[in-house]
Parts: sequence; structure tokens; C-alpha cells
Amino acid sequence: MVSSKGEQKQLYDWMLSREWDVFGTLKFQPIRLTSGQHCHKVLKRYWNKLDRVIYGKAAEKGFRVERWCLAHEGSHNDNYHVHFAVKSPIDHDLFCCLSNTLWTKQDRITCSINRNWITPALHRDRVANYLTKEVWKLGGGSFDAELSFEQHVPFELNDGRRTAQELRVARAMSSNEDRAARMALVKHKAETLRRLALRDQKKSGKATF
Repeated sequence: MVSSKGEQKQLYDWMLSREWDVFGTLKFQPIRLTSGQHCHKVLKRYWNKLDRVIYGKAAEKGFRVERWCLAHEGSHNDNYHVHFAVKSPIDHDLFCCLSNTLWTKQDRITCSINRNWITPALHRDRVANYLTKEVWKLGGGSFDAELSFEQHVPFELNDGRRTAQELRVARAMSSNEDRAARMALVKHKAETLRRLALRDQKKSGKATF
């Protein structure tokens, strides 16, 4: 029988073997008043919506955003939220802004654009460690295979498909929403760097610049 620590190590190694470059956290409100079952339904609709914006009708043929999703419950087991790693099919910053914007508009229980957290992944090893940190408590079930997806057939993006994709993204996110999302992304990137520096400082006992 594999221990929880063993499961965590296996999932950590497996995550690092996949190709992804964006890390995100999708949150709900109000915290502690929303059931995990309802949250999961909202998440499924969200990923389907994002798939359709990125791939259009090709999403119905099995083309989807590659993602690996893990559920966390928080320290008191009453704060259901989802972390994910994604292989971005478009410009990284644009994907972060689009996915955050769509999440805020998905349902009345999804959090505002500043409370979610979607940025390019700076250190894959640290991200993988964070993604798998609750495996000791939830076991391998922390990985949500129903929400996750691996693309095995490449999507050939010709000029026509690229133009159609750009139009879908523009329709899905207004100029004001794009502006707000980019402001949030700048803050999240800066805060990520600050947190990493503080953790490095704590480990070394020295200031990190």
C-alpha cells in the first residue's frame, strides 16, 4: 500500500513530466457556504466555455485546453478551490487574462478577478509541489481526472483558424475586461515574485534581491 507521502511524490513527479507553463487558482464565494458538488459543476461548465472560446467548433471534436486540475479544501476542510496547470495554447498573458475573466463571469459563486490567481509558471518544481501539497490529506483523489485533459492530437492553427480564434477571444472579453484583467495580472506577477523572495529569504536566513 502506497503511503500518502508516496502518493504525493508520485503525483509530483508525474506533474513535472507533463508540459505546462501556466499556473492558476480558481476560487469561490462565499467561502464555507458553497458545496463542493455545486462547485464542480460550475468548474465543468467553465472549462467547456474556455475550450469553445479557444477552439470553436473543434472543441466538439475533442480539441481542448490541456490542463491538470487538483482540488484543495483548505486547512479547515471547508474552503473548496481548484489549482491547475495549463499548457497555454495562446500568448501566456492573454490566456491568463481570458481565463480569469471567463471565471469571474461564469457563475454568481465565482470570485472576482483580483481574488483568483492565474499567472505564467516561473518555477515548475515549486508549482508542482504546491499543486500536490494536500495529497497527504486527500490522497490521489486530489487529482481531478474529470476536469483534466491531455491533448494527444496537435491542433493545426492555420491563418483562418487563428483569425477566428482572435475574434472569439475578442467577443469573450471586452476591452474594459481585458484592461482590468491585465491590471490584476501585473499585481499577481509582482506578488508572486515577492512571495518567492520571502520564502527564499526564510530558507537562507538572508535578504533576497
